[in-house]
Amino acid sequence: MHSTVDRYLAAHTAGDIDGIVALFVPSASVWDPADQPAHVGEAAVRAFFTGAHDLADSLELVRTGPIRCAGNFAAFPMTAKAVIGELIVGTDIIDVFTFGDDGLIVDMKAFWNLADGRTLGA
Repeated sequence: MHSTVDRYLAAHTAGDIDGIVALFVPSASVWDPADQPAHVGEAAVRAFFTGAHDLADSLELVRTGPIRCAGNFAAFPMTAKAVIGELIVGTDIIDVFTFGDDGLIVDMKAFWNLADGRTLGA
């Protein structure tokens, strides 16, 4: 689970949508943020992550604390740093992944809201 979390963060930072989607089962559900409707299935998950990357000139995910695992769950804090034109925005997020027996992500819940965003530079 630790390795998958690190690969997820690296794939995001590299803008590697195929690499991100490969970490999820084809029927995965992604709630991002957690209080919004889920993106369900490979096509919807791919579209969601593609859209997230299309909104920013670059997107970097940096883990800001340890990965905590319990059973088939992993939770970790991170900061998403998005460069949009000359603006740099940071959002603190806690992601929770549920893993299947094959080590792939079955579902993801991202805990954040717009009030968590802050300007890091311009």
